[in-house]
Amino acid sequence: MTGRLNGLLKIAIAASLMLVAGVSAADVMKTRTVDSLRIELHVLPAEPFFTADEVAAKHVTQGMLTMSGAAAVAPDAESHPNHHLVVHVYNAKTGKAVTDAAVEMGFQLLDNKGKTSGAAVNVPVVVMQAVGKGAQSTHYGNNVTMVKGSYAVNVAVNGNKAAFKVEVNDVGGAMHGMNMH
Repeated sequence: MTGRLNGLLKIAIAASLMLVAGVSAADVMKTRTVDSLRIELHVLPAEPFFTADEVAAKHVTQGMLTMSGAAAVAPDAESHPNHHLVVHVYNAKTGKAVTDAAVEMGFQLLDNKGKTSGAAVNVPVVVMQAVGKGAQSTHYGNNVTMVKGSYAVNVAVNGNKAAFKVEVNDVGGAMHGMNMH
């Protein structure tokens, strides 16, 4: 009985830590190593964006600090973005974040046979950091609108291409994901 209680306690602690860290069981992270880069695709709930001046003036402690790139899509935009579609790029050998990558990304809905369906969506790429986390948290992407379904997500980093397949729900985050070649 004590062993079972210890096991249940460990599960409860792990679940609590996930909640405290803001991690949802619906979030997805998939990794590909291409050339000398480790590319991590993340599909998360939409995030608020702030400039450095806004972070300082409003004492912001959570959200995304915009560094450069395209215009950020706010969570309350007319397009009703429900996902934060981003890639983190790391040097595969050192694990250090690449803060000056040239990133392009887009996604397209897949039909029930895994074939692309509908129009491809190009993501306007914002270079950002998590507020208060510094250069190691640098990542690339934006808030996007993705209805429930399967998607092909194509990413190019400094000309190196990586393709992913993900299943997303219609709220925020993803149900699960897998790499595809």
